[in-house]
Parts: sequence; structure tokens; C-alpha cells
Amino acid sequence: MKMKTIKPIILLLFALSSVTVSAQRFGQTEQDSLLCIRNLSLYTEFFRQRDFISAFEPWYQVLRICPANHINTFIRGRQILTHKIAQETDPVKREGYIDLLLEVWDMRIQYFPQGQEGFLLSRKAHDFRNLRPRQVNEAFEMMYRAVVELGVGNDHVAPFLLFQWAAANEREGNIDMERVVDIYEIAASYLEKILREQPGDTNIINTLANLDAAFEPIATCEIMIPIFERRWEENRNDIAFLQNVTRVLDNANCNDTELFFTATRTLHALDPNPRSAFLMARMLRAQQDWTAIIAYLRDHADELDNDRQRSQAFLLLAQAFMQERRFREGRTAALRALEINPSEATAHFIIAMMYAESARDCGGDDAISQRAVYWVVVDRLRRARDLNPPNIAQINELIANFSQHFPSRDDLFFQGISEGTSWRVECWIQETTTVRARP
Repeated sequence: MKMKTIKPIILLLFALSSVTVSAQRFGQTEQDSLLCIRNLSLYTEFFRQRDFISAFEPWYQVLRICPANHINTFIRGRQILTHKIAQETDPVKREGYIDLLLEVWDMRIQYFPQGQEGFLLSRKAHDFRNLRPRQVNEAFEMMYRAVVELGVGNDHVAPFLLFQWAAANEREGNIDMERVVDIYEIAASYLEKILREQPGDTNIINTLANLDAAFEPIATCEIMIPIFERRWEENRNDIAFLQNVTRVLDNANCNDTELFFTATRTLHALDPNPRSAFLMARMLRAQQDWTAIIAYLRDHADELDNDRQRSQAFLLLAQAFMQERRFREGRTAALRALEINPSEATAHFIIAMMYAESARDCGGDDAISQRAVYWVVVDRLRRARDLNPPNIAQINELIANFSQHFPSRDDLFFQGISEGTSWRVECWIQETTTVRARP
């Protein structure tokens, strides 16, 4: 009988001790733990109802009493505080809530870093910059530490923001242009690194393109060439430096300068890759070394990082094949450029020029066959014109000139061929067109 009485008492004591041990995980004392559990329940319920005003006080108690309880204290806390800051009209109280939000970021880094200290610091910097826009220098230095000293993992946003804020800092007179260039190099190198780890990631590719676009107004030849020349001797064998020099000078249309030529050659020698091959081909276009251009591009054009570069590479390859009178291969390259960018008028223009160059070789024995090639020439020129290219005046002139090579109405009459009927142009061209008389 006594044993039956003792057993429930032992079980009760064990249960109470378990509650005590569990409660102590929620605070420094048993009383703190009970307060933590109560406020945790309260703020969670208010948060689920999206009643952020009512959630604030119990959430704040959880933050102060038991910050190590759960990562949600900081994730949800940011949302609660963001709402409070947006609603607060008293400037002193608003600044207090901003201070608390920044403290929440620091506490999250302290209690739940999860190997993401740099990423979390970059998000703190982002909030700091948005809430205190006049303190651009402090936000910039915070972001610099996050990206450069700690690293932000595979995040592609922070490196771009770092450059944006560096440019803003330069406009405010806080830093000089040379440091802006440094930051650009850091951001570009970081983005290229994570792109190598995640090849084809469109978010990273687009961010890298946006970075270049943001840098373009700053990166004039007059500013960039002296800066890079000062750094040349010390960094001439640094692949990251050479990548930035070639990218910046290319984007700034400084690709006819001796520094660009030297940097491109050096980069391709140290680190041959599709992009360096593309730059070499671009450089050799000025020298009209078409054979070398083909050698650089034919196996690398499709391996470039973005559609813009791939399209440009195939256009250059098509031009090189045309100059070498390798028209079939030239058309294949031009059509590939159109697959990548259907609005690429230059591809149609190059095909038209190759057809025109073939008119004598592809014409037959009769008057119609000899002139039929000019129908497909004009077809391609009209398709180029429809895309509204910058050389539209030249295209209109060529259409008028080549139309004069159409058969005359008498030629069509004597051959028994009616205007508007279909005609297959033979030879390597193999395109179907419409019969037309000379205007």
C-alpha cells in the first residue's frame, strides 16, 4: 500500500524537476523562465494575427529575458520593429526603435550566427542605410566589413550595394574615385567568383551586368586609364586585376587603347577562357585578322556568360567567315546570333551581304536565275530594316540599289514567270522567295 502511494509522488517530483530544467533553458532563473514562456505565447499569438502593435511588448520581454530561446525572436522582431518605425510619428521614439532594430541584428549575430555573420551584417547595413540615409558613410563601412572582411556567401545583392554606396560616398566627398574603382573591382571579383560556383545563375549574371551599367557613367577613359596605369606594374600578373581592366575599358569604349590591348593579351596568356578569347577576337577585328578571330571564337562563343556577349561573339564570327568567303559557316553563325537575340538586325544584314557576294557564283544560265539571288538579298535587308537598326539609312540605300538588279518585266514575260509566285534560290543559299520585277 505504501509502495502505491510513494510511486505517484516520485513521478510528480520527476515531472516538476523536468519542468524546472526545461524552464531554466528559457531564462537565467526559474521566474525568468516562466515570464519568458508566458510572453513567448502572448507575442506569438499576436504575431500570427499580424497585430504587431500588441505583439511588441511581450516580444520585447522575450528579447530581454531569453534571447537565446529561438531565432524567430529576431526574424519576427525585425518585422515587428519595421512596423513600429513606420507608424511612429515622434522622431525621438522613432530613433529609439531604429536603435533597437540595429541591436536586434547584433544580437542575432551573437546568438544565431549559423556561419552567416557577414550576410547578417550586410542586412543590418541595408536597414541602417534605409532608415538613416544621411549616414551613408557608416552604412558603407558596415557593408564593406560584411563583404570584404567576413564574406556574404553566395549573396549577389551585397556586393552590388557596396559599390552603389561607394559611388554615393564619392559624390558626398567622403572617398576618392580611386577607392570607388577598388570597390568596383572587389564587387566584380566577388560576383564572378560566385558565378563560377553557380554557372548560369541568371540572378548573378544580371547583377554583374547591372554593376557594369552602374559603373559605366563613372568609368570614362580619361579617369580609368591613368588609375590602371598607376597600378599596372604591381598587378600585371593578377588575373582578377586584368579581368577588371579589360571589362572596365571595354565597357567604357576604351578598347582601342594600348592598355586594353596589353591587358587583353596578358589575361589570355595567364588565364585562357571564353571571355578572354572573345576579348582577343574583338581586339583583332581592328587588325582584320579574320583567321585568328575564327580560331578564338568558333569553339568559345557559346560558352560566354551572358546572351549579349554570346550574340556579339557570333556576329563577329559571322563577319570573319564572310571575309574569308566561308559563307555557309558565316550564315550558321549569324543565325545562331539571331537565336540568342531575335532583334539582332546586324545578323540579317551580314547574311544579306554574303548572299550579295554569292550572286555571281550562284546565278544560273538564264536571265532569271542570274538575278534571283538579289530577291533574297533584299528580303534579308528588309528583315534587318524592320528591326529599326541605327544604320537604317544605309539599308534603305542598299535595298534601292540591289532592287535594280531584279529581272525586268520583259525578262519575266519571256520566261513565262509571273510576279508574286514562289522561287527557290539554289546553290548554297537554298531559300524560297517571291518573284519581283525591277522597280
